[in-house]
Amino acid sequence: AVSQPPRTRSLLLLLPAALAGPRLLPPTRVDERAAEDLFTGQRLALLVGPDAFDDPGFAPLRYTDDDAQALSDVLADPDHGDFDAVWTLTEREETRTADVREAMAEISESSTSPDDLVFVYFSTHGTLDRPVGGDLAQYLVLSDTDLTDVSGSALPHDEVLAWVDGLPSRRKVVLFATCHSGQGKSALSDRLAAEAASTKGMPLPPLLEVSEATVVIGVCAWDETARESEDLGNDIYTWFFLEALEQGDRNGDGGVTVMEAHDHARQRTYGYTQGRQRPYARTEILGADPIVLTGEQVRSGSPTLGSYRASLDGYEVRVDGTSKGVLPGQVVVEPGTHQVEVVVPESGRVVARQKVRVRAGDGPADLGRLMREDTVRVAGGAGWQSYGGRVPSGPVLSGELHVPWLLGPSWEVIVHGEAAIRWPRPTLGGGLAVERILVPGTWQARAGLQLDGYLLGADGDPALLAPSLVPAPVVSLAWLPSLPVHARLSLTGGWLWYTDQGQWHNDWTWRSTLVVGAAF
Repeated sequence: AVSQPPRTRSLLLLLPAALAGPRLLPPTRVDERAAEDLFTGQRLALLVGPDAFDDPGFAPLRYTDDDAQALSDVLADPDHGDFDAVWTLTEREETRTADVREAMAEISESSTSPDDLVFVYFSTHGTLDRPVGGDLAQYLVLSDTDLTDVSGSALPHDEVLAWVDGLPSRRKVVLFATCHSGQGKSALSDRLAAEAASTKGMPLPPLLEVSEATVVIGVCAWDETARESEDLGNDIYTWFFLEALEQGDRNGDGGVTVMEAHDHARQRTYGYTQGRQRPYARTEILGADPIVLTGEQVRSGSPTLGSYRASLDGYEVRVDGTSKGVLPGQVVVEPGTHQVEVVVPESGRVVARQKVRVRAGDGPADLGRLMREDTVRVAGGAGWQSYGGRVPSGPVLSGELHVPWLLGPSWEVIVHGEAAIRWPRPTLGGGLAVERILVPGTWQARAGLQLDGYLLGADGDPALLAPSLVPAPVVSLAWLPSLPVHARLSLTGGWLWYTDQGQWHNDWTWRSTLVVGAAF
């Protein structure tokens, strides 16, 4: 069943006029709302919840069709989701694997713009299979899936994710209300059940990489059970996700984004199941969450910060000494400057501390990245310095002082001093480097320029001042984990200009250095 609210039909009526060619209209005859709609992407949804299964090996599920229909009602409602088209598949005759693939193909034909929003939801059994000669893989069970031939009759997770990844939209959500533990909303063939029983923890099949601005949500962890609730009359996570679409506007901007809805449902699912079901989100969203599911962002919302990085899962967030919850997720804070701490709950040990300034209307701030944007970092290490023919090469002891974000959000200023070990007198030097961060994250690739100055000299000879009047190029690789430590490997090369008894000289030099330090 496909629902198309009036806005889609009006756009279809405009198609013949558009094909007839452009024409100019007086400004007084332009309908601003209609013009805005022409440049607004479509909102499309595929909701699948089989109400029955042909193979008796898959136990009946009570609420899968209700889950899909309830979501359809909210998303298609012009006062809530206002989706242009919703494919809702629940009956046995329309939830066969071929039927779902046909609906996927129809969405591919409909979604043609990067501004589209595509929401995909499956509430069903999950299962595993290992095709002949292949790796263990995850599958979605549909009404005609055969438990003895899963790979030949079910819908692979990877196929769904690859299809979503291939859509032109920059705003895509995939929500799997299923599990693969062999209990609850999952079932395993006898062969896979025997393998699971004989293996201490079956390996998790890797998820396909997806593009940025894509969110993949699972209602429970790999080895947990996705539960339905008779009291709620729904899949537990889906119930709270629906609740969030109605009341999950956490930052008060008027719209409910996918991550606001997920955080609401995740926390309540965890509490309702007493920690036995831990929903997760895998997201490559860059910057502010652009996926608004219900409502409309009509005003500046309160700033939020948090993280969905696996390395920070389970850590507590404290803002100005007050606990704000446990990661993953987002927390709302007041505009201004706050002291933010990431804490190990069991021991209370603070693993990161940072002053963060946020403003009203700011998008979700990545706490994992903010914790690496330290005010000051100091480091020390060693390397190798090679000069031209006049000065011998040798090892280098180096110290560095990093001043992050001094020149903007993607530059670092590095002040360094060093002593090249020579006998009987060391070569002393120092300099200033400005590096652009090319690849942000835990591992950073950087490139920049630096100016150096050296005091060169051998025993019995006067010291030579060797300033690098021409900036030397520098490339470096930095490692900035969530913990307050860091490391940096750099390679610098260029020409030195210096005087010797009133005569100007120049020569080449290069240096490689590895330093390790702490952040403050």
